[in-house]
Amino acid sequence: MALYPKNKEIEQLKKEIARLKAALSEAEYENQRLSIINNNLESQLAESNRELGENIEVLQSLKRDIENLVSNLQNYGE
Repeated sequence: MALYPKNKEIEQLKKEIARLKAALSEAEYENQRLSIINNNLESQLAESNRELGENIEVLQSLKRDIENLVSNLQNYGE
């Protein structure tokens, strides 16, 4: 009968190991999922920054055009 408690402890340890392996597997899956999300967000950020840079260039060009028009109108009135 002395072996029975040890067998019971071994079974409990096996169950705990299985539970921990399942938890580790879930954590690894979540890590992969979050890594994919992070990569997608980084791509979106890079695209947004590129578009923002283009928009800034367009606005600066429009500003120069407006300044030239204002200057031309002021010179025309003189």
